[in-house]
Amino acid sequence: MSETYESDTASDERPSSHSHSHSKIQATFQIARPPPKSSLRIAPKLLLQIQQLAPNHRPVPVLEIWQPPFRKSKLTRDFPQRPKLRSGDIYASTNEPYILNPNAVREDSTRSDSDDDAQHKDIVAAMCHTAPSACGGSEEGSSSSHIYFRDSRCSWLASAGTIRADKTPCYRFMLKGDESGRMTIQCEKRDTEKEGEEEFILFLIDRTARRKSRIATMSPGWVEILVRKGSILESLQSCMELTGPVGAQESGYALEKWLYTQVLTLGTWVAQQEGWHGLTP
Repeated sequence: MSETYESDTASDERPSSHSHSHSKIQATFQIARPPPKSSLRIAPKLLLQIQQLAPNHRPVPVLEIWQPPFRKSKLTRDFPQRPKLRSGDIYASTNEPYILNPNAVREDSTRSDSDDDAQHKDIVAAMCHTAPSACGGSEEGSSSSHIYFRDSRCSWLASAGTIRADKTPCYRFMLKGDESGRMTIQCEKRDTEKEGEEEFILFLIDRTARRKSRIATMSPGWVEILVRKGSILESLQSCMELTGPVGAQESGYALEKWLYTQVLTLGTWVAQQEGWHGLTP
């Protein structure tokens, strides 16, 4: 990228003084891989379970990643864009609610994994490697991927590339229909001190404010989301509005829940490109 941006990566330096329902967004998630199970591809296959960690709480399964069945399904019929899942695509469904107030008493979910079509409920995102254009515009090349969300009118266009002279791997997510590229999420690989350990940093690039802000860190085993500055919260709010939220947005924790689902889903797509957890494009 040729543009220069104000560095706003130290998101924990200055607490927000803006009028948000809370002054920071912070959460840690671990990624669990289910034991292998031999079954016919007539039903969705669970690939990963993402669990939220918090003090005084058991790990809470919040998001599950699935491989669709071979047969045509209507898993995404409630999406505004009506994407079609094909071979190699994956999708995400919610399990239990996110922990939004770690100090609150939490009741265990009564949901049973044995419930009929349990994995069909609450489909929130679809990651499609070859998909029709969403929110207008022309069709991109066959190597592009689209990431759709049930509660958003616009999809993310995902692509792989490199940055800097050392060709550091990175992945970019741009909103379809946002021709100006006002908001971009970029995932950059970072060198670590531990040999063989991989990490990626997720940045929100706000071209209007000319600011690049770190919002999350991820590795094959975990994802940490941390935002403490009011300027970043405001950029995230603008980004959420650009996605075209569907339906009325509940007050309070709408931005926090939106951010968790966006980061975990986009992070899963990166994991798939990197071949983590046996995921392959």
